[in-house]
Amino acid sequence: MKKGLLPASVLVLISGAMFSGHFGVGDLIFPPILGRDTGASWFTAAMGYMIINSLGVWLAYVACAHQNKSLSGLASMTLGNFFGKVYTAIPVLITILFILPRVSSATHEMAVLPLFANVPLWASLAVFFLLSFYIAWTRATVIDKLGKLLAPALILFVVILAVKGLATPLSTPTTPGAPMALKEGMLNAYNTMNAIAALLFGGWVLHELNMRNVTSMKDKDINLNAIGFMTAVFLGITSTVLVYLGASSGAAFPEANIGALSTEIALGLLGNMGLIAFAIIMALSCLSTAAAITSMAGDMFQEMTDGKIPYRATVVFATVAGFTLGLVGLSRIVKYTVPWLVLLYPSIVVLILTALSYKFDRMRSAVTVGMISALVFGLGDMLAFYGMKTNPITTFASSLPLGEQGIGWMLPTAVVMVAAHFLFRRKTV
Repeated sequence: MKKGLLPASVLVLISGAMFSGHFGVGDLIFPPILGRDTGASWFTAAMGYMIINSLGVWLAYVACAHQNKSLSGLASMTLGNFFGKVYTAIPVLITILFILPRVSSATHEMAVLPLFANVPLWASLAVFFLLSFYIAWTRATVIDKLGKLLAPALILFVVILAVKGLATPLSTPTTPGAPMALKEGMLNAYNTMNAIAALLFGGWVLHELNMRNVTSMKDKDINLNAIGFMTAVFLGITSTVLVYLGASSGAAFPEANIGALSTEIALGLLGNMGLIAFAIIMALSCLSTAAAITSMAGDMFQEMTDGKIPYRATVVFATVAGFTLGLVGLSRIVKYTVPWLVLLYPSIVVLILTALSYKFDRMRSAVTVGMISALVFGLGDMLAFYGMKTNPITTFASSLPLGEQGIGWMLPTAVVMVAAHFLFRRKTV
């Protein structure tokens, strides 16, 4: 064992818990639909998905590891204490107000109803959030419950479905594929919010390491790097396999809509047992995500308020809010979530990439300007989702290099960051 590194069994336990926390409804429904829609270009689409979903997750953990700070700490370093906390509160509240209702509604619609058609929504949500509440209530045992119980069961049923789909697919990928497969993969990955979640979970793991008596910055850096890498690998393998299943077996169901396609694939591959297996996968993945989000939010609000909002108060709030908003239904929640995600993602990418440097504190002004610039471009994408596709921001971004791939914001943001860094240095000479 490398000096400072936790035992391999503990690293796998925590990584499994992180994987189960990340692997929610989005990771079950978006890769298959992506694979079916891109057909023969499924591998390119899967790589686009991995850039945002897996590489983004790994880099986010590395950023937290290098700076030994949560998203709140990183944002406060660049935007100031007040605005840094406001900026952090937005994605935390998104996870509570959008993601918790989404995963609970998905469990009812895609796991409970196919097997028990007469169960009312409120009953499914009540059981779901009681279980999530139980897992998250005691902070010291959350990771163990996720890593030892939920993650192994989740992985087992995913492997069963994947092996059958790889061995005897129901169809073959459609040709000629999709010309913008990479972009489609990246845009689909936005929906999972995993890169944002990784910055939030990174702080959660740092707290966990403190609880396991890993206290030095160097040891935290080493352990969080390892945990982030393993988590990203688990996510990358899973998403790529599911994209392939969507491209191959999913081609047999060209009219199936989002969510229904995953169910159809499972049913087609394994019959009624497939329906049961998929229901279990869906329920476990959503429950793991809900418990992880609830616990993370408790940690984050306690940190941001210096203990004025205690951990368990947030757990209660998240449980009540998730149950209440879950009554809205899955399709509406997905619709409301996406615009906020595309608003934040460019600035999150700026924060992640710059925080990878151990000299992060020397470029604060440049990072602040870059985050503001990225938020402006994110606003254009947000407006486009609301129907204003020809807004000036989106039109400008599309005309820039990489604009056709949906990342036209990168070049101008990099330019203003370099300019801001140069002006800042000149000013201080």
